Amino acid sequence: METNSYTPSLDKYQIPVVEASQGHHLVLASPGCGKTHILAERIRHARERGVKYEDMLCLTFTNRAAREMTNRIQKVVGGDFSELMVGNVHRFCSKFLFEQGRIPADSAIIDDEEAVSIIADYRNEDEEGVTKDFNRYKGYQTIIFFQHFIYQMEHRHPWKYYLHPESFTDDDREAVKHICASQKIEYDKQAVVNIYHHAQEYMDEANVPGLDGKLADRIRVLLWKMYYAGCYARYKEENHLFDFEDLLLYTYDIYSSDPTCKRYPWIQVDEVQDLNGMQLAIIDLLTAEDHPMVMYLGDEQQAIFSFMGAKVETLTLLKMRCKGNIHHLQRNHRSPKYLLEIFNDYAEKQLKIDRELLPVSDNDTKATPGDLRIIHCNTTEMERQDVTEEAIRLYERNNDERTAIIVSANSDADRISDTMTQAGLTHFKVSGRDLFDKPEVKLLLAHLSVLANEHNSIAWTRIMKGVRAFPSHALARRFNWKLKQLALSPSDFLLYPGSCYTTEFLRAYDEEEIVVFDTETTGLDVFNDDIIEIAAIRIKGGEIIGKPLDLYIETSKPILPMLGDKENPMYAIYHEKMSADELLTPADALQRFLAYVGTSPILGHNANYDYNILDNNLRRYCNDTILAHDNRCFDSLKLIRLLAPSLHSYKLESLLETFQLTGVNSHQAIDDVKATISLVRLCADKAREKQALQEAFIRHPKVQPFANILRSNYGELYQEAVRRLYTVSTDQVPALVSELSSAYNTLLAERLINEIPRLDYILRYLRIDMLTDETTPNALAPQLSQYIMDINTLKEADFCNSKSILERIYVTTVHKAKGLEFDNVIIYDAANGRYPNAYNKTKLQDEEDARKFYVAMSRAKRRLYIAYAMQMIDRYGRVNNRELTPLMDAIQKYFD
Repeated sequence: METNSYTPSLDKYQIPVVEASQGHHLVLASPGCGKTHILAERIRHARERGVKYEDMLCLTFTNRAAREMTNRIQKVVGGDFSELMVGNVHRFCSKFLFEQGRIPADSAIIDDEEAVSIIADYRNEDEEGVTKDFNRYKGYQTIIFFQHFIYQMEHRHPWKYYLHPESFTDDDREAVKHICASQKIEYDKQAVVNIYHHAQEYMDEANVPGLDGKLADRIRVLLWKMYYAGCYARYKEENHLFDFEDLLLYTYDIYSSDPTCKRYPWIQVDEVQDLNGMQLAIIDLLTAEDHPMVMYLGDEQQAIFSFMGAKVETLTLLKMRCKGNIHHLQRNHRSPKYLLEIFNDYAEKQLKIDRELLPVSDNDTKATPGDLRIIHCNTTEMERQDVTEEAIRLYERNNDERTAIIVSANSDADRISDTMTQAGLTHFKVSGRDLFDKPEVKLLLAHLSVLANEHNSIAWTRIMKGVRAFPSHALARRFNWKLKQLALSPSDFLLYPGSCYTTEFLRAYDEEEIVVFDTETTGLDVFNDDIIEIAAIRIKGGEIIGKPLDLYIETSKPILPMLGDKENPMYAIYHEKMSADELLTPADALQRFLAYVGTSPILGHNANYDYNILDNNLRRYCNDTILAHDNRCFDSLKLIRLLAPSLHSYKLESLLETFQLTGVNSHQAIDDVKATISLVRLCADKAREKQALQEAFIRHPKVQPFANILRSNYGELYQEAVRRLYTVSTDQVPALVSELSSAYNTLLAERLINEIPRLDYILRYLRIDMLTDETTPNALAPQLSQYIMDINTLKEADFCNSKSILERIYVTTVHKAKGLEFDNVIIYDAANGRYPNAYNKTKLQDEEDARKFYVAMSRAKRRLYIAYAMQMIDRYGRVNNRELTPLMDAIQKYFD
């Protein structure tokens, strides 16, 4: 076998996995067997053998796992691997739909809270009241799930890929069958779809005289569910909104029907047991047909996400697909033998795993007295006290160890946390409503989002509601929708009081000379790259005035021959100019440009980039000479996004084709300027059509109060942040962290938000764990560009195991603890009736609870305590005797 640099760090079970280069493979591995390490090593191995990063796909189950994977790849591979896609399936789908222009560019992704708000608006209910009422909230979720169910039925998805088949209940089926019989139509999928689209027309079916009351109620429930699901679907379509499951469904449909979509010859999928059927189907569609390399990694002992659509049968299917290529990692590199023996005995006896396939440990550390204990308590109240006291002892005895109290339910976590707080024990709780779901945090992140993309309508909606310009998200959404119809942006009220961006552009277009310009550069870093061509043409009223300017500039930086997969036309042109001695010095060329511009307004396509790289080149080569203060800068990209908001692509080349404009987008500055002028003329015509309506709306007496509140409560904060976007900070604190902190302090001082006690967790995590790329300039714009998507997908559980967390005591549910590890684990309330749950109705539910208990235990690296109460008082005041969970039967002998 060929010897490689990675081999010494791998055991004999891992090496074949790393070296696998063709076919479908399945890796089954218990916790602690080094899956994350070999995933990174596989990338290095493939790269060394010529697989390009852009042909690799590294999919995980959670965003947290993706970030951990990225960090591990950085350590193992190093260098620039930005073209490698690492993320969960939703992240891939989002990137595909947006970056490939498969959906309108002004589309936005909504979360559960926004989806509920949309439906609450149709039902004339208080959106905040719904989110606080669990049963009502669950009812709303059923409507959302049912809308996806109908979508899949309409698009003829295979039944095994349905995301929420349970949303079409047996009662619903009975109701549909009755309607079909009454209408004398055949009961089939098309009948369900037809009734869905005409739900209101069938309402009388529930009022037929003599109809059984229960059946009448079922018909009403179904038809109202259909009606509101239809409203929700239409609202999303009209406003270009997508929820998280839409991302999956749209990607599946596009990949199913379009053979031109990129397929990947090299894919690896971690935690495959947690994926649902639709996610696995998408991965199959992403796979190249010819000689692909697909590696699935999973652990049937940790399949605990059935409530998210995952099925334990998935691994059975993959075992059949990967027959002959199934790998078992049988060396545990984390757990001492005494713990691994417990985990393996449990896996064999309770989970029915073949003992021969379970790992052995290379850690001979011996257990000391007290490392394995069962904590018997008389009552649940005493159990909380005893667990808290045990956590305090562990905290005080071991300065460098972390302890987790792992609970089954959020309510348990809340009660334990309260007891610890009363005892003065500092701890970190991960359960219940996530920190990132709090309105105050969402408002702060919305502020960052509109700075990253001012066309983000959902972020603006949150801001308008958050700063009290509107009393509800529904009203804010309606206002935003009206703005979009009028080619207005909320930023117009903040930056152009009494006017708007398109009006200011029209005024300059008609009354002044505008210099349309473009640059070609050595790269995309506005702070450090050089301009190698700058071109400009002066226009007035759309007509060209005078001669164009086209200058080529010398640079010491390399010019790449390829731009992605296309040739860089500037490579040959630059070297021709250099050979002909036609290159100007940067100072000379930039001074000529300034002289050409004078005090005229300037305009470019994606002008933010050109303006700021020009500004930094002027600072670098012209002794801090900057553009004149009255050089207003307009952007044809912003103009056309406002004036034609539903296009799929706003690249200059696409716009020329879409609107049949003259000019070519050759990536030579002078050609791009000429093409931009064609676009500018179109923008002027479209802006003129909107001008009267815009003015009437802006001055309308019902609009001005909302605009005034938005301007008063948010205007200064927004304007200051916009001015700082491209300012490099010399502070050690990342600019993004400073902006988040500054926004919070401002809004808090104005009493627009409540205090966020845990904000420092977010700030520390961003500073210490996320914003770690030293090549990214310490300025707000580049940091937002690189990190805003990651920030908007953060969850509290991401803080666990991070460098930024100061606490050493954690309280967490089993599901949120999965993937984490702690020195000490205390499993709370391990009584019969909790593991397995007394309310379970099927054997499958009992089996999943057994796997949950395994996941909880296997988080431990050193000590494992099992706690339970022998008595519990129910809500009627009755005392119930309890026993230790029967799941402990096979392993109780190991515990004191």
